[in-house]
Amino acid sequence: MESIFLKLSQYPIVETERLLLRPVTLDDAEEMFDYASDIENTRYTFPTNQSLEETQNNIAQFYLANPLGRWGIELKCNGQFIGTIDLHKIDPVLKKAAIGYIINKKYWNQGLTTEANRAVIELAFEKIGMNKLVALHDKDNPASGKVMEKSGMRFSHEEAYACMDQHEEGRIVTRVHYVLTKEDYFTNK
Repeated sequence: MESIFLKLSQYPIVETERLLLRPVTLDDAEEMFDYASDIENTRYTFPTNQSLEETQNNIAQFYLANPLGRWGIELKCNGQFIGTIDLHKIDPVLKKAAIGYIINKKYWNQGLTTEANRAVIELAFEKIGMNKLVALHDKDNPASGKVMEKSGMRFSHEEAYACMDQHEEGRIVTRVHYVLTKEDYFTNK
């Protein structure tokens, strides 16, 4: 039986109507730093990058060291790198994973994140053979939940006292979890 990782290795590039999901390289560092250094953009995702060198290091450690299931989001019309999307917490036995994404705020509210998310979901179920995908967002970031819903994911539960906020000292985060099983995906396709 072919492993999930071997299957993922066959899809370094995923194309949609407006997007090219492709490997992240060090050449993307400046465009990534544009959003990774913006507190409004990183508020609910990861610590805000303080320097271009930090962004380059993050690319090397996260995307270059382990590229499977991790894509940069590029606009096909102009080649602009606008964000990333990935499958993480991959369980090759149960065939499940979490999906995560971030997009430059200049491109919010254009359906681009949903388009990328739908493409990765389709790949996961139709080509990779996943059984379940999960995603979560900070309760204070309902826009991310809208992306999950528009992508066919269903609300699962809220997790109170999930973790401490990385940006606001003393704030406790409530996480909202979404799920999509292969059965629901194929039934509602």
